[in-house]
Amino acid sequence: MYAELIGDELRSIRNRYKYSLKNIEEITGIHAQTLCEYENGKVKITVFTLERILKAYNMDLYIFFKIIYENTHNLKLNENLQEKRE
Repeated sequence: MYAELIGDELRSIRNRYKYSLKNIEEITGIHAQTLCEYENGKVKITVFTLERILKAYNMDLYIFFKIIYENTHNLKLNENLQEKRE
């Protein structure tokens, strides 16, 4: 579950910056195929590797996980509101 959340957010950030996997590979030295596996939640990512990727976006771990927390928290709030309406 966490690998998927992290992967989804990495893909989302990369798309916002309009970077390809190849662009991130060139910046970080991490193979595009490996980056793809991280984004798809197929491979668990280490904190060290996550930091390397986030440096490409000038982002730190705190902000990254804050975004994930806010996204999942808002999703749960929306689900609860939907359940109350039904």
